[in-house]
Amino acid sequence: MQQPLVFDYDKEPSRDILCIDCKSFYASCEAVSRGLNPLTVKLVVMSYPSDNKNERGSGLILASSPAAKKAYNISNVSRARDLPFPYPEDLIIAPPRMNYYMQINKQINNIYRTFVDDSNIEVYSVDETFLDVTGSLKYFKCNNARELAKLIQIKVYKETGIYTTVGIGDNPLLAKLALDNEAKHTKDFKAEWRYEDVPDKIWNIKSLTDCWGIGRRTEKRLNNLGITSMYELAHTDYYKIKKSMGILGAQLYAHAWGIDRTFLGEPYAPKSESIGNSQVLNRDYYTKEEIEIVIREMSDQVATRLRKENKLCKSVSLWVGYSLSYLDDEGKRGFAKQVKVEATNSSKKIYQACLSIFNKYYDVQVVRNIGINCTKLESPFQEQLNLFESVEDKDKEHHLDEVVDTIRSKYGFTKLVYTSSLLRGGRAIARSKLVGGHAGGMSGLDEKGDADEKKKP
Repeated sequence: MQQPLVFDYDKEPSRDILCIDCKSFYASCEAVSRGLNPLTVKLVVMSYPSDNKNERGSGLILASSPAAKKAYNISNVSRARDLPFPYPEDLIIAPPRMNYYMQINKQINNIYRTFVDDSNIEVYSVDETFLDVTGSLKYFKCNNARELAKLIQIKVYKETGIYTTVGIGDNPLLAKLALDNEAKHTKDFKAEWRYEDVPDKIWNIKSLTDCWGIGRRTEKRLNNLGITSMYELAHTDYYKIKKSMGILGAQLYAHAWGIDRTFLGEPYAPKSESIGNSQVLNRDYYTKEEIEIVIREMSDQVATRLRKENKLCKSVSLWVGYSLSYLDDEGKRGFAKQVKVEATNSSKKIYQACLSIFNKYYDVQVVRNIGINCTKLESPFQEQLNLFESVEDKDKEHHLDEVVDTIRSKYGFTKLVYTSSLLRGGRAIARSKLVGGHAGGMSGLDEKGDADEKKKP
C-alpha cells in the first residue's frame, strides 16, 4: 500500500495575497450613479428590460444588489421571469451600461495600483482582482495584511462609493476560497485563511462546487470516485485520483490541502489561441432565416477581429443553444460542431463554414444562444493557393474586406451593414451599442470607430 502524499507547509510559498471583489459590481455601479446605497437598494441589472412597466421583458439578470437577492431569492443567473410580477414599486430595473462599468473598473484597479506595483496585481475578472501586498505592509505601516486590506476598502469606497470584499491567504487559492466562502458573509467583508486553517476551513466547505475550480461536471467525476466533500478529497488516495483524472486530479488533491504555487508576477501563456464570439439572443428564434442572419453577422464580426489581429484560422466551430425549455429528439439542449477550413480571415468563408454546420444539424429547433469560435490561428506569411478558386476572386474578396474594415473603423459599424441586418432577427446594430461580455468581443461592432480612438492623446 502506497503512503499518502503529505505536503510540508514550511516549504510552500507563504505570501500576503488579497483577493478583492467589488460587491455586486454592476448593481453597485447603478446604485451609486443614482445616489443610492448599494447594500440596501433593491436593484437588478437586466438585459432587454421592457420599456413598459406592464410588460415583464425577456432578459437575463446580470447583477442583483444584496437587498434584491434577499427579497426575491434570485441570483446573477436568474431571468426576468424569476422576479415577482407586476414588479414591486421599490424595485429598480436598470439596463446594462458596460462602458460605464469598465470605467469604474479601471478607476478601482488604478486605486489598487497605489498600494502595489504592476507585477503584484492580477485582474481576474471585471469585479475581482488579486494583489500581493507582502512588500507593501511596511511601506504603509501596517502590521498585517488585514490592516492593509481595510485601507484599500476605505479608499475604494471614498472614491467610488463601491463596497469591496477581501479574502486574505498565503496564496491565491486560499485568498479566493476565503473570499467566496467566508468574507462575503462577515460584517467587515474580510476573511483570512492560512495553511493552519485548512482542516477547519477548506475541509468544512459544504459543497464541492463551492471550491474554486470545481464545477458540476468535475463534481460528478469526483462523486463517481466516491468523493463527496473536500475532506474526502483531501484524504483520498492521491495516486488513484491522479490515475483516474490526470493532472486535474493531482491539482484538485493539492487544492484540498490549500496548496497553490502560483505567483502573480508569472506571465501566463495560453495553450491555444482562439478568437470567437457568443451571444444570448433577446428572444427565442423560431425560423431558420432569422438564425442565419445572426450567424452571418457574428461571422463577420469574428472575421473582423481576425483581420484586426492579423491572423488566419484553420478551424471554425459553431455552437447553437436551444431555448431554456426546449429539448431536441435526443434530449440535448444544443449542438456544437467544428470544421476544418483553408487558412482564412474572410468574412464570407467563415460564414460559409458556419452555415455548412448549421444546415447539417439544424432541424427547426428553438434557438436562444449562438457562438462562433475560430482556432488553429496562424500569421498570414504566405497564402495557400486553391486550384478551385481563382487568384482574382481571392483578391476581390480581400479588397472588399479591407474596404469594409476601413469604413467601419473610421465611421462606425452602423454606417455599413448587411441589408439582412435590417430585417427582423438582425442583432448587429442593437449590439453595436453594447460592450464587453454583453456583446462579446466588440471589435468590428463598435459604435465609434477605432480611427477616432487613435486620435485621442
